[in-house]
Amino acid sequence: MDRENLPFRINCEGYFLDNEMNILAKRNEKGFIMFPGGGADEGETLENAMIRETKEETGVIPKNLKKIGLLKIYWRPDWAKTEKQKARYDSFKGDEMHFFRGEINNEKFNSNEEDSWKGEIFMDLEQVINFIEGSSPFDESVREYRETQIKFLKSILNERKS
Repeated sequence: MDRENLPFRINCEGYFLDNEMNILAKRNEKGFIMFPGGGADEGETLENAMIRETKEETGVIPKNLKKIGLLKIYWRPDWAKTEKQKARYDSFKGDEMHFFRGEINNEKFNSNEEDSWKGEIFMDLEQVINFIEGSSPFDESVREYRETQIKFLKSILNERKS
């Protein structure tokens, strides 16, 4: 199969802070930091996809969204671990990841979605940055993605501190 002719999966990831420098984030069962996000549906704007994914996963509705960047991630043959990912691997060559920032309040609505986050969903922004940086050196398959996350998160932190 010629993977170069496959399209990218349109995806988004958001960095949403409250007034106390807490970011909407969660450590998953493998110890990685997760941020709200996911794929855009056919015909859906990126902003609407970001809001929908955040609400489905966390029960929180972000506001004042601002797109802060884009990264194209090419999936390697060993990328797909689950059946859902294996199906995506056959249809897409990777993610066209659109990054957003915005604001939240700590009001949480019930989300009954399958991929709804459980437990604590707010983390201190500086601790998140330190945690991600502390997991370097990054595997080559995620290096550019993790470095992009750190760059955007530090930018948000520095802006909030000034």
